Amino acid sequence: MFSFFCQDSRDRVTLDPVINKMRSQNGQPWQREAWMGPLKTFAGYLKAAKGVKAIEWASLPVIGPTLAGLAASKFGLWPIWLSSIGAVLLAFGVYYLYVRIYMGKMATIGVPEFHVEAFKAIRPKEYEMTWAQFVNKNDFTFEGLYDIVNAVFSQNNHDPSSVAYVVAYSQSQHDFLQSSIADLKNTIDEQELAIDELENELVRSENAVSYLVGIIKKVNENLYRYVNDRLGFGDMDFVTGFSLYRKEGNSLELILDKGTSGKHRTLNLDTDTHFAAVVAVKDEQEQAHYNNPYPGRHLVAFRMKMLKGETWVWCFHFDDDDERVLSLILENGIIESRQIRRLIHAFCLTLQKRSFSHKEVDQDAEAK
Repeated sequence: MFSFFCQDSRDRVTLDPVINKMRSQNGQPWQREAWMGPLKTFAGYLKAAKGVKAIEWASLPVIGPTLAGLAASKFGLWPIWLSSIGAVLLAFGVYYLYVRIYMGKMATIGVPEFHVEAFKAIRPKEYEMTWAQFVNKNDFTFEGLYDIVNAVFSQNNHDPSSVAYVVAYSQSQHDFLQSSIADLKNTIDEQELAIDELENELVRSENAVSYLVGIIKKVNENLYRYVNDRLGFGDMDFVTGFSLYRKEGNSLELILDKGTSGKHRTLNLDTDTHFAAVVAVKDEQEQAHYNNPYPGRHLVAFRMKMLKGETWVWCFHFDDDDERVLSLILENGIIESRQIRRLIHAFCLTLQKRSFSHKEVDQDAEAK
């Protein structure tokens, strides 16, 4: 209805004549008009038939049934009294049908036959919900309602565009709210992505802490084994499988391996240049060097400066589905991979020093 008020002033009072007609008919009887209405219609048929040479009287709604009844009595089908009564009843029944049709027109807004009392009787709920308040308030008009809306929403009561201004303002507010909702949805999506990333980071951190705890437990165990003189290079697999080489001249000689195929016991520094261990032994910076011997298998090698000028090379061997080792050896999360290499280096120095001490004891015993 609000859009109706925004139309041109020539159109905005279209409903006022309907309201006025309802008010003039309010409380007036309508049943007599309903019964007389079809007769007026028949009269209109006769008036329209003027100038026509022949009128088919039998085609008229009431006369046709009457003529049929009289014809039946004339030809002896029924007694004259029965035919007369039958003709009257048939004519009344047909006429009643036309009355019902006419009553339907009287309850239809906008047609000439409309009567508000018929509308009340036939469609009472619709009348009470929609039109009763307009009919009962004699001073209400749609023209006046338009002026009231202008007076409320406009500083200038004579400005014809004031209601349109309110509509435009409401539309701009609607567009602003829609834009704000879209921005909030984008923000929510971004926050959800950030939350997912934080949850993943939390899982990674929890795993790293778990790995660190495991390393600490194994280090403590190896320290006790060292004190009890039971620590050996075989205990150095607390990170993963490994191979350990010593540089001797122009080659790398295997000291010990665990969790590997054991295929390469000697590596030539001139011909086996594609091996990570050979690359690592030549790197005086002692950086880690990566190699992929075959799909799904990884090797990380680094050089270690040992006692008495010796050079050793440590190689980690692991599979690509080992998340724990990947985190400890290749990633720099909570546990820096360089610290893992230093830990290995420290244990190797400890074992080397102990082996030297044992050799010295053995040599002293032989001298005595």
